[in-house]
Amino acid sequence: MVSLDKNDNQEDILPDLVTKHSKSVYRFVFGMVSDESVAEDLTQDIFVKVWKKLKSYNPKYSFNTWLFTIARNTTIDYLRKRKDLVFSDFDRPDDSNMILDTLTDETVLADEVFAHAQDLHKLRAVLGKMPALYKEILVLRYSDDLSLEEIATILKRPIETVKSQHRRGLLHLKELFTRIN
Repeated sequence: MVSLDKNDNQEDILPDLVTKHSKSVYRFVFGMVSDESVAEDLTQDIFVKVWKKLKSYNPKYSFNTWLFTIARNTTIDYLRKRKDLVFSDFDRPDDSNMILDTLTDETVLADEVFAHAQDLHKLRAVLGKMPALYKEILVLRYSDDLSLEEIATILKRPIETVKSQHRRGLLHLKELFTRIN
């Protein structure tokens, strides 16, 4: 476990943080940009920002939440510069659909598809077609194994909104996957 005491020297801690967290940060970034070299560059940029801001980190809060907030903001900044996405998708308010939210589905769950997908290229293709709003939540949840509460904190959204968007994202993922197969 990496100690994050205020008395620790940043240069001593950073290699441990990079070793421990670089794969999960890379997976998140790659899930959002779908380009290996861009994901590598952004991951490096993220850890430079972590190094610069490490003294401002408050150890009474989750390090993962703090780290993934930096990762998310850095990735969104990159995507904004590319202008490939409509960024109202990231910030739009929860538009609940009472019927959709209360439906139960007895077929294979989308998270099972996620876990059992044998063809990584199909999964990447499907994720590439998903709205950023859902893609971001699914990548944080399943690639980086963050809880919905942590995701809500990172995205600065109410937990109920994240739960609803997570559920819709899973349904959308399942729908896209069934279209491919």
